[in-house]
Amino acid sequence: MSEVWQVFSKDDGGLKVKCSICKKKYANPGSSTTNMWNHLKFKHKPKFIELDRIRMGLSGSAFNQDVSNVSIDEDESEMEESNSLISQPSTSNYEPQLGQSDSTDACIYPSPITDTSSIAIVHKTNSTLTKQMKMTQFTLNKSAKKKIDNALAYFIATNMMPYSLVEKEGFKLFVNALNPSYKLPGRKTLTESRIPSMYSETRNIIGNIIRSADVFTFTTDCWTSSSNQPFIGLTCHFINANFKLTSACLGCIELSEDHTGENIADVVQMLFLDYEIPDRKICSIVTDYGSNMLKAVRNLNIPHVACFGHALNTAVSRIFNMDEIKDVVHKVKLIHNIFAHSWKAVREMGKVQEKFSLPNKKFPSYSKTRWWSMLELINVIIEQELGLTSFLRTYKNGGYKNLALQESDIIVLKNLSCIIQPIREITDNLAGDSYVTGSAILPVISSLKSKLSQITQLNESDDTDINGGQIKNMYTTIIEVLDQRYQDNKLLIMCTVLDPRFKIEYIEYDNLSALKKTIAEFCETTYESIESDGYVNNISNQLASQKKPKTGLSVIFGTPENNNMDNFQEVPLSQKIKNELDLYINNPKIGVEQDPLDWWNINKTTYPIIFVSAKKVMTVQATSVASERIFSKGGCILTDHRSSLTNEHASQLIFLTMNKDYIDKPVF
Repeated sequence: MSEVWQVFSKDDGGLKVKCSICKKKYANPGSSTTNMWNHLKFKHKPKFIELDRIRMGLSGSAFNQDVSNVSIDEDESEMEESNSLISQPSTSNYEPQLGQSDSTDACIYPSPITDTSSIAIVHKTNSTLTKQMKMTQFTLNKSAKKKIDNALAYFIATNMMPYSLVEKEGFKLFVNALNPSYKLPGRKTLTESRIPSMYSETRNIIGNIIRSADVFTFTTDCWTSSSNQPFIGLTCHFINANFKLTSACLGCIELSEDHTGENIADVVQMLFLDYEIPDRKICSIVTDYGSNMLKAVRNLNIPHVACFGHALNTAVSRIFNMDEIKDVVHKVKLIHNIFAHSWKAVREMGKVQEKFSLPNKKFPSYSKTRWWSMLELINVIIEQELGLTSFLRTYKNGGYKNLALQESDIIVLKNLSCIIQPIREITDNLAGDSYVTGSAILPVISSLKSKLSQITQLNESDDTDINGGQIKNMYTTIIEVLDQRYQDNKLLIMCTVLDPRFKIEYIEYDNLSALKKTIAEFCETTYESIESDGYVNNISNQLASQKKPKTGLSVIFGTPENNNMDNFQEVPLSQKIKNELDLYINNPKIGVEQDPLDWWNINKTTYPIIFVSAKKVMTVQATSVASERIFSKGGCILTDHRSSLTNEHASQLIFLTMNKDYIDKPVF
């Protein structure tokens, strides 16, 4: 007797059958059990699998669930089941295949179908094929297991997961539910095989990309993890084959030696050698203004650009320490501490905000290493001035009334907000590494100087204006820091001039001819340095390939064939550069919202000589934020719970996390 009768029983004198789970009735002509099996399959899948395994002769069913506990999904599609029940032919008309039973109650099973990665049983009920994965018989070969291992390694490396994930009971249970035959690799397999293999392959991919690039700018910085492990990070910025600015992390490796200029230079030079980066392809390196970094750059003999973010951070720190400002800033910090260490204070302030119909905002946290957190705190205090004053005078019987802000304090805070809000925006916009930023440094400094000049003129008639005087002092402090780090930086001048958004508008010069001569010399030196790579021949070939055969009226009125190319080859290089430079500077600038790389890619045949220099300086970065991002990722990997992670393994994980766009993803 068929196992399906464990669930169904005859009703209405044997003309119908009734399901004991959902109480539904179906017509039962003849002795066919197909309709009943299909009902179980669509409406009671667990029971269907249990009975199906029994009729196959398999013991130890994983679905020994009592019929009375089987849930009924009333939202299942009635149309899908009805159509299936109507369309199924009776097994009484089925002709058994050779070597198979002709029993009307048994399903016919062909031999298992085996592919390269797994074995699955396909069970056939009449004309309907249903792929049913039998977990007890599902096996993986070595190739399939390695693919899954690599996918697990990719997940751990790119999502900053701990190696101990493979030992956690919940994760093991989850993986076993997906595929009981897959055995999770141990930590040793991941740390000594899978992750190192992925690390090695990714380094090779990045190495091949770098060897095909023309010029690079680097950013570097040092960092100490929460477990006191010292590292140095190096990022590389270049223009890819699609003429887009892109970047890659070349490494975040242990720097256990003293962080002296000599040691830093040695590590950076070692990474250059590992990736076979020649000196002629290096445009610049961006670092902070630490004395050890400056010495390392001198030892490497690479053009240096000071990080604009660090420069602004230094300027803002000096503003906070100005005599007329530091007392107010200290008072703001004390107000912050009230709410940072007392939930009762937060509760009472909420009541005051409601009383004065103020926005229900919490006072943001302040961090000494993130000056912009002070800006956010200042803005909230200015907004909550009325309620905050009432709170300080009443909370704990007026114990904090001495911190109540006076009118002069509010003026200072508004002046601070007025100055450092634009600085925050400048820092954010120059921190990107997927678009040109280095060329904007000098224009930003020029704009700040213009702003200072306007403030000076407005306050010449009234020296007692506290508001204007403070703002002027703040601007002066910022400009002093920026002039110290960027004045007469030849590389930045070239970068700005060769950016079609700026050209010479923001460059300070006394003699235009002298400026053009300096630019021409830079372009000539750059062009001659790459002649050995055959670039000159490439330019000639590009120009030659653009020549079209003359047709129609061009045959009559066109110029002689040999004019363009012959003239290009015969004119001295210095004259070619002068002609291109004059044409470039005299043409109008493009909008600041346009991409200078796109413009140069379109106009490279119009300015074939200075294009080489433009492509070089467009890689210059305004900040070393790219290196800071490495350490942000490192902080998520080297947590307090993973303090025993070795420096080698940490370096591999940080490298893979930063370069996940270059990792070959496992394909199934």
